[in-house]
Amino acid sequence: MQSHNSWVVAVIVAGILGVASAANAADDPRDHPTLAVVDFDAMPSGWILPPPQLGTIVAELLLDKLVGVAPFRLLDGRWLSNDDPTHDRRGLTPVLRDNARRAGVDYLVLGSITRFSNEQRYRTAGGGGFRLPLVGAYRRQTNEMVVSIWLSVVDVRSGEVVATTTGEGTGTRRKLGAGALGLLHAAGGGLSSGSSSSRDAQLAEAVDRAVAAAAQGLVNAAPRVEHAHAEHNQ
Repeated sequence: MQSHNSWVVAVIVAGILGVASAANAADDPRDHPTLAVVDFDAMPSGWILPPPQLGTIVAELLLDKLVGVAPFRLLDGRWLSNDDPTHDRRGLTPVLRDNARRAGVDYLVLGSITRFSNEQRYRTAGGGGFRLPLVGAYRRQTNEMVVSIWLSVVDVRSGEVVATTTGEGTGTRRKLGAGALGLLHAAGGGLSSGSSSSRDAQLAEAVDRAVAAAAQGLVNAAPRVEHAHAEHNQ
């Protein structure tokens, strides 16, 4: 009887191990497509130019948000750069495609910052209806920084675009001036208002939200990328 029970236990354990092994094999990371995120193009139209290296920062933030979340094998695009320091890693250049193929990359994530703007809105009340705040009036200033990004997933072998997504983020700051002090807040414009640290925090907020939205869009597009990858490997 004891030997029979031992045999039953052995069969059950073997079955559990077999199911676990099959599940692990089905979810083998080597079966997932390999993606590399390269620097974004950061030259949107408009009179406000984005800070230097913003395209590189956005690419690094996107990679950080995708790791552990997206069903892809992910590579840092910096590993695909050419030895030539003047080489531009943005865009699907022949050098980049060749380096990506040699590194075993299936798809490149290319992107651009399509909007980088700073807008101010004013609202006044009191002071006898004057637009500029006087004694007894107040002036509320809303400063809004908007960053929009667009990205595409491009097949290294064929150049086919298998998925695209966008993301937009906003960083908002508000100021309230009362009485004659409101006249001081009326001076200046563009990116000159507020302290440097406040503007940096506002930009970081807008960029983080834009990247988070784009990363989620890429995760949602994962089935299309997986399907294209499976069809190519048939």
